[in-house]
Amino acid sequence: MNTLWQDLRYGARTLLKKPGFTLIAVFTLALGIGVNTALFTVFDAFVLKPLPLKDPDSIVKISGRMPDGGRNRLFSYLDYLDYRDRNHVLEGLVAWNKVAGVFGEKPAGPMDDSFIVAGSHEYIFGQIVSGNYFSVLGAEMALGRAFLPEEDRGLGEHPVMMLSYGFWQRRFNADPSIIGKTLKLTGQPYTVIGVTAREFIGTEPDAPQFWVPLMMRDQTHQAGSWNHKLWLTERNADSFALVGRLKPGVSRRQAQAEMNVIAEQLARSYPERNRKIGVSLSGGATFVEINGELTPLVAPLVLAVGLILLMACANVANLLLARAATRGSEIAVRLALGASRWRIIRQLLTESVLLSALGGAAELLLTIWTLDALYPVVMSRLPIPRAMIESFALNLDPDYRIFGFALLASLVAGIAAGLAPALQASRPNLTPALKDEGSTLGQHLSQSRLRNALVVTQVAVCLTLLIAAGLLVRNLQRAQTIDTGLETANIFTISSGLQTSQKDVVREAELRRQLAARLRGLPGVKAVSQAERQPLTGRPNLTRVTLPGQARRDDQPLQANYNLVSPEYFDTLGIRLTRGRFFTEQEVRANVPVVVISESTARRFWPNEEAIGKRIGVAATPLGGGANESGVNPPQFEVIGVTRDTRSGWVWEKDETFIYAPLYASSQSVGRPNEYILVRTEGDTRQAMAAVRGEAEAIDPNLFVTLRRVSDSLAMQMAPFEALAQVAGALGMLALLVASVGLYGVMSFIVNQRTREIGIRVALGAQRADVIRLFLKQGMKLTVIGVVFGLLGAVAISRLLAVVLIDLSPFDPLAFGGVAVFLSIVALLACYAPARWATKVDPVVALRRE
Repeated sequence: MNTLWQDLRYGARTLLKKPGFTLIAVFTLALGIGVNTALFTVFDAFVLKPLPLKDPDSIVKISGRMPDGGRNRLFSYLDYLDYRDRNHVLEGLVAWNKVAGVFGEKPAGPMDDSFIVAGSHEYIFGQIVSGNYFSVLGAEMALGRAFLPEEDRGLGEHPVMMLSYGFWQRRFNADPSIIGKTLKLTGQPYTVIGVTAREFIGTEPDAPQFWVPLMMRDQTHQAGSWNHKLWLTERNADSFALVGRLKPGVSRRQAQAEMNVIAEQLARSYPERNRKIGVSLSGGATFVEINGELTPLVAPLVLAVGLILLMACANVANLLLARAATRGSEIAVRLALGASRWRIIRQLLTESVLLSALGGAAELLLTIWTLDALYPVVMSRLPIPRAMIESFALNLDPDYRIFGFALLASLVAGIAAGLAPALQASRPNLTPALKDEGSTLGQHLSQSRLRNALVVTQVAVCLTLLIAAGLLVRNLQRAQTIDTGLETANIFTISSGLQTSQKDVVREAELRRQLAARLRGLPGVKAVSQAERQPLTGRPNLTRVTLPGQARRDDQPLQANYNLVSPEYFDTLGIRLTRGRFFTEQEVRANVPVVVISESTARRFWPNEEAIGKRIGVAATPLGGGANESGVNPPQFEVIGVTRDTRSGWVWEKDETFIYAPLYASSQSVGRPNEYILVRTEGDTRQAMAAVRGEAEAIDPNLFVTLRRVSDSLAMQMAPFEALAQVAGALGMLALLVASVGLYGVMSFIVNQRTREIGIRVALGAQRADVIRLFLKQGMKLTVIGVVFGLLGAVAISRLLAVVLIDLSPFDPLAFGGVAVFLSIVALLACYAPARWATKVDPVVALRRE
């Protein structure tokens, strides 16, 4: 221990004697370790940090396995009751789902419901939960009580509400008299019965601001919306996520086995299409549990930050190697006086670990400050409502895991950076070293395979990361310029509903038609239409179709994406016709059975034939009194037009098939999902959006509207690609900085060690260009070798990125070639600066140096 203390004191003195070297080494290691610690901090918040729940390790999340191998996190209410009542392995099973609503009174002026507004009106996010939600999760109350068992029975009979601690503080200034007060949520009055404890946030990172009982679901959803009324009676109305708590002594494997038996029993008893054939239980102690599905997404990022640390270690190793060369005489004297090689290695490793410890301490402070500063900035840039951003409960505060990781990373980095230089420096040629023949030592070092290998490693890793960044940036450019087949600028959608306890589907449909008619008369409005589904809001609806003359197969039914639209829909979204015509308002009013299809649909169903005039059966249409989802004898339609292909659901996924069926007037009275109004304006949408609420107020004071720009839906889908490109770009630039500094430092050292040689060359008549060429040749030789290995590494990492690329080859020549040329130019500049300095060496001074 005393010897270790001596090594630490000696190492500290030697580092203080070379402050420039020490600062560069500490800064380089701080960058490498800091990036890894920052990623680990986020990883810790999502994957490792336990949720503030009672015994979180016994919490499990349940998902269903589908016949096609996919997973479905949602279950129907009837299935939930069976899983809850039949199992013997769970202490309790809860059902929940997210819900959004307008809190407070409807504002007097025009507002956009996509964000919080001042005054008494606010758009908030919460959850509908089963009555045992708080007891199963072990939540404590700051005020009042949780839901009672009877509040979990009786449809719509118990309008009670619980508030989160944060929402109670922010919205009501922590008023203790809030219990018993009545608050309005989307027009429905609720009585506040409790406020949860400060630390309780549920099981998701977007912590809810309120909770209402499961039996109030229809009051929180507009009539005709997703599974409205159906959730209580239909087995296939998947509407709720399930979370349970294991009984003491029951393992997750035992629980999954019993739950699978129940799933198989339900599949046999209710053999419906898309029936779950099994369930999977995952840990609920944290927000996320890493599994096989997430590994392909996480692996490239972990690999990237690991490579950054590798580059930093290689950079510092080169610096230590160079510094060890200058200490050749010192090391030789120690060995000559009897010091063992292990003693020399230990001293040098102590110094490198001391450097990494300083870098680790610096990066830990830097990481904490950077995350605190960047977190609100990143969240504010996300294209999601401000209310959801404010409810996000990601805890990035450092804990023992983060400190432990930083310490471990510092120790590993110190050993990795110092071991190779220490091994090489501990076996010098004693005779020239004791004679202090610096030129000989410098010549030996300039040809060092280890030093060259470290430089090649840095260049190769840097190129690999830069190409990955280039691919993701190119992917973002491709996504931003991709032709969706739809116009998105200056278009917004309107969802409407009556703020009354008793919903009237027919009345709401009539009010929508009136509102659409009034909007057509507004100044600046170019087109107004109606549709069953908004564009760019997820996978389109799917329906069974039949073709005359083709035998129907229940095991492999024909299916197609579809939307019910009004005739103006095509003009509103700029969907272009390739042949045929669109249906007219007169045909819609007369219930004429006609449809328009996409080009891909025509090619799939009628290859090498003209689709115009063909007939097709479409199950999900209201023609004839209601949708025929079973697909048995569906209404027959005539194809009258063919449009360009679109990407109406996801921007990264083409609609392989698409059918545009008329939104007949009869569709309003059969309990179909809520239709939307689409409005296209001549210019900016703000003026028209501001007028919408006034028009709705004029039609019916209880008519509430929610507005959404189509461009915002597109931005929401672009957000992940932008984030990937920005993170990859930042890591690539960081790698470029580390590699450039490393190459510059190595070349500078080589020039310094070969000063006498340079003086001799100049004295013998070497020209300035000859000296520059000498060092550029050496530096660029290493760069070229690094580029070759870097291209091979990029080929490997590009395969991991292929899953997120949109219509872009993972071997895009522009990304590979452009980045390789760019890095070569940067490396050339990094080599040129020291080479140019070498030309200024005075031969007389250089020859007298040794």
